Amino acid sequence: MRLPHFSTAYEHWVPVAVRVIFGLVFLMSAYYKIPGTETFLMQVGMSGAVGIPFPLVAVVLAFILEVIGGVALVIGWKTRTFAALLALFVLLIAAFFYRNLADQAIFASFMSCVTQAAGLFFISVYGAQHAAVKRDPLPHDLRQA
Repeated sequence: MRLPHFSTAYEHWVPVAVRVIFGLVFLMSAYYKIPGTETFLMQVGMSGAVGIPFPLVAVVLAFILEVIGGVALVIGWKTRTFAALLALFVLLIAAFFYRNLADQAIFASFMSCVTQAAGLFFISVYGAQHAAVKRDPLPHDLRQA
């Protein structure tokens, strides 16, 4: 009996599904940062409260990164670059918003950010291989270039 995770279809389509899920998470997050909305003002307030410099500018830049990065992951365009940028962004969020690691709930949120960054770093290594606007060469192909 052949297990599903040893099939070619699984190998091709699960990374696509994961990439799309990550992209949709960032697009949903961007929805709450649409400039001029009440949730945007809440985001600015929370950002300022945790010590992020220039919170208004930071939230607008986060909105732009989440929209462009989310779309890039969903369609498979410059996937490696945007996955790495989003991973660093998530680690910055973890560092600013989840500092009190002695609190179990905050520690869980911090670890969730770290886990999300790890998945994004994994995507940044392999990029988009299937169902992508622009397919990324595999890492071993880059060494030959």
